[in-house]
Amino acid sequence: MRLTCPNCDAQYEVPDDVVPPEGRDVQCSACGKTWFQPAAGAPEHEDFDPARQSARPGPEDASAAAPEPAPSTPPQPAAPQRQLDPEVASVLREEAERESRVREAERGAVESQPDLGLDDMRRTEDEQAQRARQSRERMARLRGKDPKAPEPTPSATAAAAAAASGSRRELLPDIEEINSTLRSTDQPRKSEASEEIAAEPERTARSHFRRGFTWVLLLVAIAALIYAYSPQIAETAPGLAPALESYVIWVNGLRGWLDAQVLAALHWLDGMSSEAAQTPG
Repeated sequence: MRLTCPNCDAQYEVPDDVVPPEGRDVQCSACGKTWFQPAAGAPEHEDFDPARQSARPGPEDASAAAPEPAPSTPPQPAAPQRQLDPEVASVLREEAERESRVREAERGAVESQPDLGLDDMRRTEDEQAQRARQSRERMARLRGKDPKAPEPTPSATAAAAAAASGSRRELLPDIEEINSTLRSTDQPRKSEASEEIAAEPERTARSHFRRGFTWVLLLVAIAALIYAYSPQIAETAPGLAPALESYVIWVNGLRGWLDAQVLAALHWLDGMSSEAAQTPG
């Protein structure tokens, strides 16, 4: 259970069995205040109210209002004040000491924050700057430079950069020369490409003519074979005999017509040659 001092509001956590069911007097170890503490769960006594106490009729008013009765019994001696149990007192004292230590620790923690940690921040920044300087010196030693040598001025750095760029320009080939070479090599390629494009239709026409002439020769050869071997084909396939006979008759007629045309051409040539011979020179 929790005990709260009515004088200084100090709080103490004690076991429930420390206070008996009928309650007991406890004393604050911080301010020395003593009060009656009822058991846990028991109704608390009414707090002392000075105004209410002053409103009640005092003993003088009571004696003035009513005659003092004769004492029938001798006055009882005042009850001795109950002493605080040493065990309870030690528990309360330990709680008070613990609470005072906690308060002092909190106060010390608040007081030990100078400038909201600015000192720690400055110390951290100094350590970081020192580490950066040490790393730069280490890199300078690895490069073979003197870490204590003064840093180059901006003008010296610019001059060194210009010299380095000039040396790089001398090492690299000239862009204009490369472009002119590429142009000179591209022109023959373009002319060759244009010639190939112009010759492409002619090449295509030749290939078509060659293919067509080949087909004509192939058909003529097939027709000649059918004409020459028509008896054998008719014996092998009797159903084709009428068609083969008609085909042979048609070819014979075509041959006769060609013979007549050839003879006419020969006669015409003979006539032309005889006329030329008779004509005087």
